[in-house]
Amino acid sequence: MLDGFPEMVDARRPEMVDARRPEMVDARRPETVDARRPKMVDARRSLACLVLASTLAVACDKERAPEFPAAEVFEPPVEVHGEWRGEVAGTRGTLRVDDLAGNHYRGMFEGGEGRRYVLNMEQLEAPGPDGGAAVSNLVHFTWQDGRGDRGEGWLLVNRDGNALTGSFGRGDGTTSGAGDWTFVRADAERAG
Repeated sequence: MLDGFPEMVDARRPEMVDARRPEMVDARRPETVDARRPKMVDARRSLACLVLASTLAVACDKERAPEFPAAEVFEPPVEVHGEWRGEVAGTRGTLRVDDLAGNHYRGMFEGGEGRRYVLNMEQLEAPGPDGGAAVSNLVHFTWQDGRGDRGEGWLLVNRDGNALTGSFGRGDGTTSGAGDWTFVRADAERAG
């Protein structure tokens, strides 16, 4: 018997007759089977439907939006492109960010131990001082490492535009859990 499911009875199979309740079922007389008790086939079908429903619910969970910190709009707007030095999840390296069209960028992190991440980045917009949409200091990115691992993350650019901090995660819609990102602009590092 499965926990949470009623005991199954099939009048054609005497070994399934409930010995504790012989008055309800007589295997020799199928008409005595209690109609309120589902047959084994119905229970298997119900269990299969339950498993399918939970699998679909997990698969549909990819539709949830990633979680980001609050974005800020600065005047003048912060710049994302350029070369940054720092670390990702404890691995030191360099992040190069190239301009694409609009608020989109391509990033490449190369670090120790041959670690490499390719980033598709977008600098998000937020309500500006005049109420209209303006470029913020928040950057959303998707990443992949070329070995099958991939996910999403976010970066915040400080007001001076010389530091990045952020987080990333593995899988769709997960922006945390894989480690932190901490960078300073390469020319700011030389000046300091």
